[in-house]
Amino acid sequence: MSVRETEMTLLQRLGQFEIRNEPPKRLFPLLKLPRVVLVECIENLDVLEIIIFSILSKRAKSIAKFIRWNPLEISLGFIPFTDIRLRSPSDRNQHWSIYYNKEKESSEYSCFRSEKFGPKVFNTLVLKDNGNAIENLKQMTEHICEVFCSPIYLIDITDKSLIEWIINFQSTIKYLRIDDGVITSVETLYLILKNLKVTEDFRMKSTKIYEDFEIIEPILSRCISIKRSNWFTLPAILNGNNSFIELDRSNLTPKDMNTILKEWQRGLKLRNLEYLEINSVLQDIGGCTPQILKDLNPTASVRNDERPSEVKIDDENIYRQPQVPSVCDLIRDDGTIGSVFYGYREYDRERRRIVFMLHVWRRQT
Repeated sequence: MSVRETEMTLLQRLGQFEIRNEPPKRLFPLLKLPRVVLVECIENLDVLEIIIFSILSKRAKSIAKFIRWNPLEISLGFIPFTDIRLRSPSDRNQHWSIYYNKEKESSEYSCFRSEKFGPKVFNTLVLKDNGNAIENLKQMTEHICEVFCSPIYLIDITDKSLIEWIINFQSTIKYLRIDDGVITSVETLYLILKNLKVTEDFRMKSTKIYEDFEIIEPILSRCISIKRSNWFTLPAILNGNNSFIELDRSNLTPKDMNTILKEWQRGLKLRNLEYLEINSVLQDIGGCTPQILKDLNPTASVRNDERPSEVKIDDENIYRQPQVPSVCDLIRDDGTIGSVFYGYREYDRERRRIVFMLHVWRRQT
């Protein structure tokens, strides 16, 4: 977006629609105002107006950075379209977004949209997609982070080019999502695991890695969810400090599940674990139950209304427990209860799928 287009968008947003078709020489000289006047003007602007103003020139950016804005939660998404989503932690009802429009019949200049759904207000700045939306998004994101002194909160990685960029720009992030097929080599996976620290929630869909490999180091994130997790090993679980673990298509065996339960009950490892779910495909599951519960002396529980029915991942993500007829309870020395439940599903003619779950909780006193 050119400087003229940017200034036109800001002027339109401020209500000066009649200026749009005027020649450049008759435009209001916005950036020629004294600094103190500009500061007073933009202090009352909306988030999207601030962003538009700050990209007018280096001087405009300097003035915008001078003001102490409230921090923003910045999320980057690429499905179904490329967009930047902004939200204030202090006001959950206000949402702002910038997205790149691929439609050919888009307006000459950028446009604003505002929609209200109940108490929530969604304000959108639509920018024209010139065929390079991902690169434009990177530049715009870096700009917003600098102006508002706010880090990226969440990123959905749908393109391999985003991996090196996020590592170089911000090596620590709260929420990471990696889409199907983005990871195509062991080297790329190692690059992420060794150079990107995800503090809250690490979620990865299926990779396109067809060679056998294993990861024994833990993923240092509070929550992890991995599809096609055959590479994620028992040591990676036991040596981690995760609260929520969800593994699909795992290679872990009933014996590994037994080891997890024993280590948890001893209390030396998995101290922060709240919920674990392992989905494995096995050829012979006839002796699964004895192997999983071997030497554990669990207590059968047909119905326990005290056990919570939900596991809270964060304020917006709550995992609901599946309805099962009975569970096996393990009790640790500190009084913490680990409820074990599992089931079987058909996978193909020769194999069945076992879904193993461990829910950790405490009785209310």
